[in-house]
Amino acid sequence: MSTTLTKPLRWWAPLVSMAVALAFGIVTYALLNSTGRISAGLRDNPWPMELVAGAATLVSLGLAVQAFRQRRVRIVATACALLAAASTALFLMIVHVASYKLPPAPAELAVGTPAPAFTLPDETGRPVALASLREHPTLLVFYRGFW
Repeated sequence: MSTTLTKPLRWWAPLVSMAVALAFGIVTYALLNSTGRISAGLRDNPWPMELVAGAATLVSLGLAVQAFRQRRVRIVATACALLAAASTALFLMIVHVASYKLPPAPAELAVGTPAPAFTLPDETGRPVALASLREHPTLLVFYRGFW
């Protein structure tokens, strides 16, 4: 007869794994994105945050399973696992689904069509009219999205 000795699950372990999933997932992404302190590469593909949040969510789910096997702190472990899984799922939905649902570009700005006349300030604040650039090769870059 073989008995497996496992350490009893502590009440704080599910809370820690849930906190890591939240802290390195949606909370950090939202704070960095709203303050403009996130790099363009991480804004569009935050794989380190996804990796840590996903791993913490898996740990949280594993701790919930362990809690039910040991019949200890089941409510805390279940609530933490559900919150970690929901926050990670919401984080992934925001990054990979919601941010890519942009409105279509207007027909006036289609690739290859002449741009309408406009004047915008340059990096020093002086106004630059598009008409003044028509004699020279000019590349216009427009960024669309929520940033």
